[in-house]
Amino acid sequence: MRRLYVDTSLGQVHCTTAGAEDAPPLLLIGSAGRSARVFDGLIQRLAPRFRVLAPDLLGCGNSDPLPPGARIETLAGNLVEVLDALGIARTHFYGFQTGNKIGAALAARWPGRVGRVVLAGSSHSLVPDKAKRDAAILHAVSHYFEGAGAGDEARRLQLWTMGFRRIAELWWDGALFAAGTPSAEALERARQAVVDRVQGLPAAVGTYEANFAYDLGADLRRIAAKVLLIEVATPTEDRTLGRQGPLLLEMMPGAELVTLEEPDAPSHGITLAARYPELARLLTRFLLAEDDETRSA
Repeated sequence: MRRLYVDTSLGQVHCTTAGAEDAPPLLLIGSAGRSARVFDGLIQRLAPRFRVLAPDLLGCGNSDPLPPGARIETLAGNLVEVLDALGIARTHFYGFQTGNKIGAALAARWPGRVGRVVLAGSSHSLVPDKAKRDAAILHAVSHYFEGAGAGDEARRLQLWTMGFRRIAELWWDGALFAAGTPSAEALERARQAVVDRVQGLPAAVGTYEANFAYDLGADLRRIAAKVLLIEVATPTEDRTLGRQGPLLLEMMPGAELVTLEEPDAPSHGITLAARYPELARLLTRFLLAEDDETRSA
């Protein structure tokens, strides 16, 4: 893997790349507050078949800060600048959690820049109705907005305190040690999550404000690309929210759906990193499959 910086109109974007330059490009975008580190295990498995590009979104990882008032559409447009700088005219796309919103905005507004699109996330992340999705997301991230009416100094201290609490939860996660001594891979994933949390804390509120301002359902209806939906279902969301895949297929008749079942965990703890071998096979099959027109020619 190689790491580099790309200059854009909104600042420098840090990118991880791998694979041959003449291979089909594939852009990976993850969840709010996470850097491309979360994809290390996936990139290694995809690099033999793709030219993989995994940027840190503005405000995340080693990229420049998130601009004030940024929206999902802002982040999608910034990725177009990254593609331009790297000479990539068209790319496949995989987006997880917040990444699925950015992927939908990219495919809806810059259709000529995307090939096939994979939109993945927990059930709450895929609710197409804006009001219902906002309510579902707010339930998971309300701690970022507590005390929003307080003064600037009090608010900064509150966010700093909250950040320490979340970092402690990641560092000493009970589930990590439930089966005894964790593997080196599991400990490394936890370490990376802590680093990402520290780097991404200043942009956390702005990123979620961008999420709340975005209408996912409206853009999903505009996507012309071939789409694979990956819904990550958990027992609690099955009970409280219900699976969104069937509804999304009604909205997007040409889309495909895969459902992956995961145990209950905090939303920031669901990354699919432990299932990257399976996910890499799934992405490769979908992204490199021939179109119906090609098969019938």
